Amino acid sequence: MIVQKFGGIAMQNHQNRQLVMQRIQQAINIHQKVLVVVSAMGRRGKPYATDTLLDLLPSTENSIETDLLSACGELISSSVLSSELKANGVSSTLLYGRNAGIITNDSYGNALIKKVDLSSIHLAFEDFQCIIVPGFQGVSESTNNFTTLGRGGSDLTAVVYGHYLKADMVEFYKDVPGIMTSNPLTNKDAQLIPFMNYEQLHEKIDEPVEIIQKRAATFAALHQVPLHIRSLYQDSKGTFVSI
Repeated sequence: MIVQKFGGIAMQNHQNRQLVMQRIQQAINIHQKVLVVVSAMGRRGKPYATDTLLDLLPSTENSIETDLLSACGELISSSVLSSELKANGVSSTLLYGRNAGIITNDSYGNALIKKVDLSSIHLAFEDFQCIIVPGFQGVSESTNNFTTLGRGGSDLTAVVYGHYLKADMVEFYKDVPGIMTSNPLTNKDAQLIPFMNYEQLHEKIDEPVEIIQKRAATFAALHQVPLHIRSLYQDSKGTFVSI
């Protein structure tokens, strides 16, 4: 099986989600089972982006209210994608909240994962080839409230599932061909890096172009989770990250 993660740009409109569904079907054809982690749709200014939702609150200090509202963006994305997949005849279902199995402490805004319960996921895979889960969020072990895993937390969600499900790899779909030698938006001579190890990935983390959340990269290195950073729009091979 494989884990795929699609960010806000991939989810922001129907045209891009058509490409997302193509990538999911390709993964099913090759790996039989796929768990899909999605971010909220778009970025600040888009109606369902996390920052847009948080602008509704008088205060964005981390709290039960901010985490509940923040979680809504990914819930919307996962609901829409799951419905579109079913409409296109893809064997899929949606899991969220405690059924998604990410159990955390009570640190709103930057929760720590305490355990991962895969029982509902394994059960769902008996009947479906594709499971959609909202990224960036978990459920407090003590209160059952929604919690969030810090900015970029959907990346961590994907890598954690990749480890616990023993996935062949975790694929991250971007608007660039993969990890580049420099920013391709400002340097037309930027080259794709086809392979790198976890240490080299960490060296690229703090560059202006976001590659992957630092917590996710650290977790991947600790547990040797194979990563594949690739383009949503092109069939290029992208960048593979491993030991």
